[in-house]
Amino acid sequence: MTNHLSSANTTFLRFKANIFLVLVAVCFTLNACTENPKDENETLGTSTPNGFFGNMQSSDAFTPVKRGNTVELPRDHMSHPDFQLEWWYLTFVLSTEDGQEFGLQYTLFRFNTGLDAPQSTKANAEKSAKVNVKSNAESSASHSSEDNLHTNANSHIARNWSNGQQWMGHASLHTAEQHYFEERFASGGVGNAYVNQQPFTTVIDDWVWKAAQGEVQTGAESKAMFPSVLTFAFGQSSTHHPVKTREKIPATSADRLLELNDAPSVSAVKIALNLNTSGPFIKQGDNGYSKKTQDERLRSYYYSQPFINAKGTLNIEGNSIKVTGKGWFDHEWTSHLANSEAMGWDWFSLHLDDGSKLMAFRMHAMNKNMKNSKSKHSEIFTTASYIAKNGTKETIEQANVSITPTAYETINEGGVARAVPTIWRIQIPIKDIDVTTSPFKKGQWNHSLFPYYEGRVEIKGSHSGSGFMELTGY
Repeated sequence: MTNHLSSANTTFLRFKANIFLVLVAVCFTLNACTENPKDENETLGTSTPNGFFGNMQSSDAFTPVKRGNTVELPRDHMSHPDFQLEWWYLTFVLSTEDGQEFGLQYTLFRFNTGLDAPQSTKANAEKSAKVNVKSNAESSASHSSEDNLHTNANSHIARNWSNGQQWMGHASLHTAEQHYFEERFASGGVGNAYVNQQPFTTVIDDWVWKAAQGEVQTGAESKAMFPSVLTFAFGQSSTHHPVKTREKIPATSADRLLELNDAPSVSAVKIALNLNTSGPFIKQGDNGYSKKTQDERLRSYYYSQPFINAKGTLNIEGNSIKVTGKGWFDHEWTSHLANSEAMGWDWFSLHLDDGSKLMAFRMHAMNKNMKNSKSKHSEIFTTASYIAKNGTKETIEQANVSITPTAYETINEGGVARAVPTIWRIQIPIKDIDVTTSPFKKGQWNHSLFPYYEGRVEIKGSHSGSGFMELTGY
């Protein structure tokens, strides 16, 4: 991977990363990935998964994920600060008219590291909920309670310079030859990292994703987020120049790209994409309640938008390239995945040639009874969502889906050579799906605070197509 960061920028980013680690250490100790003792799995070339987010511990201070609390859109596009972990995650398979292919990722993570803050906000929310129950139906009261929780969380922001939330942004672009990657860190409540609901906006420094429509009525879930413009520049900038995200949004991605090009900073990569959709949002699992283990001890709220159409410009090393393609958005929040039991996952978002979509994952998890055991084996929970061209979704239970690694790639991380499974066979007989996913290039590994594999894949077999694969815990 070619590193296009200047030495000054590298020093600055290392300083920010160190500050981030100190803040996060208040709540948990990071458990860096290390080489594991050999076991039966290593005959296939892989190793025992490690916790992706280190050794975070669950706490009653965080709001739990509960079955029966369904995801409500567009309301849940917003941030959920009293949950431990959350991310807004975009991936794109892009191409040019002459056949050049690209894989693009933009992710904004939020970590709650202020263990005491949620307790007070939940207490205030419960008081408000009791008042609301008197005048509203039970379901309405439930949502009002959550709204008050977020309102009180914002009050906490107003009283402090920083609010216990930590933000991390990841930007990654793969061309056929190069990999450009950058991560950024910010403290919540300061003003340079946040998620707004109306208009929907995600920001970390000058990386901005913003919807065109400001006021959206309940039920208009697509209009709240799309159409929108995604703009970010990365790869070589020792000085950030934040854009004015609270003013009128540029009419097109081309307008926004002109602003980026006119900025005094020079970045290796500048992205400007117009985004719209051709299908509905998908609530994963049971109306957005997504279990990650059979016994549901690991779980999240999770929804997707797999029908994104992208059109815009990539400026790479001064070369402006027009691209079109397909995108996938995931929004997930939880208080149960960022701990030592959640050891990692193998996740796929696939655009199939017949217009259907497929989300599938294998979750590596360790039971509490295994922590003191000499066994290095972990439970593997598998599930999938088949999404028809018309947007109807069917959850595929573990008995009906098989996700199997068939080949491995050696990744050098921190002086350790890791065997990472990069070619997979996915079988769902009840949907006549039997495909092999392969990376469109080698080396799609993000060397970040939490290192992981994130890259574009191509699909062959019963269906063709393209998509993205994320592998964590290796």
